Amino acid sequence: MLKRILILTAAALALAASAALAYNIKLKDGSIIFARAKYEVKGDKAIITLQNGTVTQIDLASIDIPGTEQYNKENPGNVIALVQGEEKDIRLPTLKPPPTVSLQEVIRRRKTLFGEPLVKPPPGSDPNAPAGSWLPVDSAVETAFRRVLDGAGITQYRLSNYRGKLKLLATVNSEETVFNMLSACARSLSELAEKGKATTIEIVLTTASGDNAGSFDMNTDEARALVNGNVSVADYFVKNVIL
Repeated sequence: MLKRILILTAAALALAASAALAYNIKLKDGSIIFARAKYEVKGDKAIITLQNGTVTQIDLASIDIPGTEQYNKENPGNVIALVQGEEKDIRLPTLKPPPTVSLQEVIRRRKTLFGEPLVKPPPGSDPNAPAGSWLPVDSAVETAFRRVLDGAGITQYRLSNYRGKLKLLATVNSEETVFNMLSACARSLSELAEKGKATTIEIVLTTASGDNAGSFDMNTDEARALVNGNVSVADYFVKNVIL
């Protein structure tokens, strides 16, 4: 299983290299779609090739064309920092499936092989929740995470505090990005524990196209095991991912 994950990671590195000519498409509702190149116009549709190779189409009228051109001048490539705000779920029609096997499929096969039940992803936040449910993130916690994540070159994330539970929403585009995110979160939790601020965090990962990339509930003990090398990131992923 570890060999399979390493092979997939190597493939993801090759795929990441091809993303150097990434193109960002800004929609009129403020959402961003990460594409490999500029969209093609066919009639009233925009044909888009996503970062993972999937070809999809959307209504051309839904694209903020001037905003897209300006956005790509100011934000070349596919790196964008998410700011605190409402989470957007972009669902695009798929014209053809991506040609490669995803890491999620590897994990599903592994769980089926060993007779382990698949766990559904945790439900989203309740839209009818009281106004006091969303709380500010503790400044020391936010500083620790931002220092480690920014230092690792990770910018596509958002920290929040829902009813006292720390949550990190992040965009990932490869298995390597997933592993880097988990390692960075482990370092952040470990450093906070050393300062007397032991905490847990819910990590929710999605792809740029809005697909689920796995969720995790990481505590201080698990973080220390990762930081100390007692558990590899690949093994942690296999044992703890919630699909």
